[in-house]
Amino acid sequence: MIVFPAIDILDGKAVRLLQGRLDAVTVYNDDPIDQAERFINAGAEWIHVVDLDGAVLGEPKNIAIVEMIAGLGASVQTGGGIRSMETLDRLFASGVRRAVLGTATITEPELVREACEKYAGVVGAVDARDGKVAIQGWAEGTDRGAAELVLELQALGVKRVAYTDIGRDGMQTGLNFGAYRALAAHVSVPIIASGGVSSLGDIRELATLGSQIEGVIVGRALYEGNFTLEDALKSARIAGGV
Repeated sequence: MIVFPAIDILDGKAVRLLQGRLDAVTVYNDDPIDQAERFINAGAEWIHVVDLDGAVLGEPKNIAIVEMIAGLGASVQTGGGIRSMETLDRLFASGVRRAVLGTATITEPELVREACEKYAGVVGAVDARDGKVAIQGWAEGTDRGAAELVLELQALGVKRVAYTDIGRDGMQTGLNFGAYRALAAHVSVPIIASGGVSSLGDIRELATLGSQIEGVIVGRALYEGNFTLEDALKSARIAGGV
């Protein structure tokens, strides 16, 4: 199972939010490049980078920083404001391995289809609050259920999804294991879990849910020192039988 240490970029800094709220920001590093290098030095093979400004404004605002992180050596999975083929072309040309589409999965399904036909590294973001998908940087709710959206994304050609429980994101209250079990029972694509990781026990338990759970995104628990990235990577390997 892949452990994705997260770097969320707001105003050019590495931050974490509580439940995606821009009025609940903690700055952990003024330099996201430095943060990425720290993760790589700790053994990260993948880094999950989010352009928070882009997610809210609808177009990337920190893409130059993402491009620099992509050049450091680790594989980069990135999202936030990716709503055009031009942005996708630029990201993949820079060396980004995966691009996460969120709002576009609801508002521009044809873009999702075209992106999947052109690139293998498209990830569908399913960000849910109380089981219902939220878009526009999580500021706008929809009536779309999480499993319903994943099935639609499968039909569009999406090969994997990142599921975030918004209510738990940044709260360190533990993962919503029931949601991941239920989703895995209804869909066939690999799932990346996000939102609420608080301990190594969360990572170990998630790894036992089966190979369909491809990875887990970890943020605040790393920054707050609940555990080290080295220990998280080791726990994922051991629990996964590697």
